[in-house]
Amino acid sequence: MSAPRGTNSTFSTRHFSFAWWMPIRTALLLLLALCMHGTKAQNSADLKKKRSALDNQIRTTTALIEQARKDQNVTQAQLRLLESQINAREQLIHTMNSELYRVDERIREDVEMVASLNADLEKLKEEYGRMLQFAYRNRSSYDRMSYLFASASFQQAYRRSRYLSQIAEQRTRQAALIEETRNTIDVRLEDLKTQREEKSKLVGQQLAERQKLNADRGGQQSALNSLKKEEGRLRETQRKQESQRKELDAAIRKAIEKELKPKPKPGSTATSGKLDLTLTPEAKELNADFEKNKGKLPWPVEKGVITSRFGKQAHPVLPGIVIENNGIDITTEKGAGVRALFRGEVSSVIIIPGAGKAVILTHGAYRTVYSNLREVSVAKGQKVDTKATLGTVLTDDNGSIAHVEIWKITVDGLVKIDPGPWLFR
Repeated sequence: MSAPRGTNSTFSTRHFSFAWWMPIRTALLLLLALCMHGTKAQNSADLKKKRSALDNQIRTTTALIEQARKDQNVTQAQLRLLESQINAREQLIHTMNSELYRVDERIREDVEMVASLNADLEKLKEEYGRMLQFAYRNRSSYDRMSYLFASASFQQAYRRSRYLSQIAEQRTRQAALIEETRNTIDVRLEDLKTQREEKSKLVGQQLAERQKLNADRGGQQSALNSLKKEEGRLRETQRKQESQRKELDAAIRKAIEKELKPKPKPGSTATSGKLDLTLTPEAKELNADFEKNKGKLPWPVEKGVITSRFGKQAHPVLPGIVIENNGIDITTEKGAGVRALFRGEVSSVIIIPGAGKAVILTHGAYRTVYSNLREVSVAKGQKVDTKATLGTVLTDDNGSIAHVEIWKITVDGLVKIDPGPWLFR
């Protein structure tokens, strides 16, 4: 907006250009700040959620370690729990580092935003001052009328009248914008105070976790030294566990193959060596639902920590010994209930001499296996829902460990699958 020709006012286009741009610039700054803080807040919320999950895991692990210590018997499971505790604390400290980085970023952005808004506020005040000067010079109705009557034509008088009205409106908007900018600065300064307090608190928590991590590492080394003194017993236990794993593997294969072997035709006793992979419409739907829930399946125990993962891994104490785990081992509380990962039908209940019982559930082409059970509360042919209790965990010299496996039936045979990625995390 420019002053109509013929005016002696010094409040011209040059002065008014900033007044026109400032509301847009300030609005853009505020919108950008809101968007950036919204994204940062989401990232911070994700980090806090992860930290909360790690805190819960550490509390569970700590309780299980304390339970093992009360038994006054250092076991491989206890050593695995300590390893899990250390890994969780390391992840927690890393997550806290990420949180601190985010807080520092928000503090830096808010400091820059406050500085920019303060600069804009000074310019707004300066512009507002010029508006007041102009208003003072044209404060009387006589001055206004003289200004209008000095017009060379009716059109110029009309333009001058509109110009004076717009100046008054702009002065009102400018005053409101100054107040809005002041309020925004106050909010940002309050955010800065909160973020600095959050950073101070987080630094203290991180320091405490580092101290606990050092204590965990000391406990791990102590447990390892104790177990190394019992190498003979450990080797005997390892041989026994290896034998039980092979026996369970053979029993699972036999149960699944028996279930899927085609029945002989009437009048014939011969059966085909091939497995019947035909699924009913109901089984196909169940199979599809099971696959859709990968990464969402509930844990088979209410409280527990994975102390042995799927696949080949070095023995935690004995050098040169490799353990091949067909599933995952979850250390839990004594007498804990073992639950179904997904709805299905009990296809088999197996007894492993010296190693408790096992339950196999059918989910279309998938089978979930729950072993190392002391008692079983379901029967073959029974349909169960997700999280239904199948039995209670067996407790022995190694602790209370629930063993879970997932098998898939394919045209190439039976395939073992890592249950870890299927569980909710």
